[in-house]
Amino acid sequence: MPLRRFLILTICLSIGMVVLASALIIGCCIAFRCWLLPDPDAAYLTIEETHTDGTVVRSNYLLEFGDDLSSLPFIKMEYDGVPVTEDIKQARYSIEKFETGMDSLSPKRKLAYQISGIIMFTAPTFFAFVAILLCCMYFYRRKLKVPISVLADATKQIASQNLDFEIVYSCGDEMGELCRSFENMRAILCENNKTMWNMLEERRLMQASVAHDLRNPIAIIEGYTEYLEEGFKSGEMSREKTIRIAHNLGAAAKRLEQYTESVRVLNQTEETQLERKAVNARKLLEDISEDLSILSEQKGITLQIKGHMPQEEIQVDPALLYRVLENILNNALRYAKREIQLAFTLEGRILMITITDDGKGFPMEILNETGKKLLAADKDGHMGIGLSVSRLLCQKHGGKLELSNTFGGACVKISLSV
Repeated sequence: MPLRRFLILTICLSIGMVVLASALIIGCCIAFRCWLLPDPDAAYLTIEETHTDGTVVRSNYLLEFGDDLSSLPFIKMEYDGVPVTEDIKQARYSIEKFETGMDSLSPKRKLAYQISGIIMFTAPTFFAFVAILLCCMYFYRRKLKVPISVLADATKQIASQNLDFEIVYSCGDEMGELCRSFENMRAILCENNKTMWNMLEERRLMQASVAHDLRNPIAIIEGYTEYLEEGFKSGEMSREKTIRIAHNLGAAAKRLEQYTESVRVLNQTEETQLERKAVNARKLLEDISEDLSILSEQKGITLQIKGHMPQEEIQVDPALLYRVLENILNNALRYAKREIQLAFTLEGRILMITITDDGKGFPMEILNETGKKLLAADKDGHMGIGLSVSRLLCQKHGGKLELSNTFGGACVKISLSV
């Protein structure tokens, strides 16, 4: 139940209980006050008797309307219903009617009458105050105590930089919605924290990879420089040897340039923004097959495309996907002998792409360096930048890139969230 509706219902129930309790107390007080006041239909019969010895006796009898006077003690009816007493010389009778006001009450009854009046006026106020207090306490304990405690604990966890927890509060009111929003925020913060941590770890690995791979060309340059210095000092450096050393120094410098260019490309790739679009899966497969077939025909390699995509829309960044496939295919074309196979499958919302060739496969150094963003250069001087960029782009698309070898050559598996 929403908080506003629950609060209104609780207030209405409280008001109803206050009215009921007040009416009960006021009714009891009114009945008590009526009991204290004399009956307006009652009167006192005063009998003053003078006996033969001169003694005067006064007697009062409470009478109500319709009472039989003959039922009174020491009285009998004689002479047309006139009451007279026995053995008395003279008797006088008078009837005094009650005053129904408070002045006719005794002091004790008057005090009880006043107290009952005070209770009549103060009871509703007291009940209203108690009802408001109980209503607030019940509303807080029923609707606010648990979610506030959950959110307070969550804020303490976040303040202590701990995001590995879950906010559980399944109520369907506004506080439940607030807790679910807070849980979504925590999940996003946790995911962003993991992403940032992965980025920092990847940057650390890249820096370590670059530092490691730069050692060889730097060491070569330093070695040749020392050799040249010693050769020139001794005067034994021939022209042919000097030219060969200069050529090697140029090659090492070129490798350094390739490393720095690779790092620049990777940094640009990290800043690439993902732009998903709704595209038809089958149409996308047909376009990709046509474009990649042209690339393979230029190299004289047969490209076999397998898989059947359904006629449904998927969310994908076409430019990013083309860039990944072109990088992988270019690497495969460099090592394939006769044939490359390209397979597409759509498993739920995951697009699976497998590229295999009949070449010699990936070197073990490449397979063992899957954690490095910048792969080591091969003997031809290639830096593996295409694989590194493709892996990073797959991660941006909510997927991954896996390298392996099969009996027929190299295999690259790509998974993208679509």
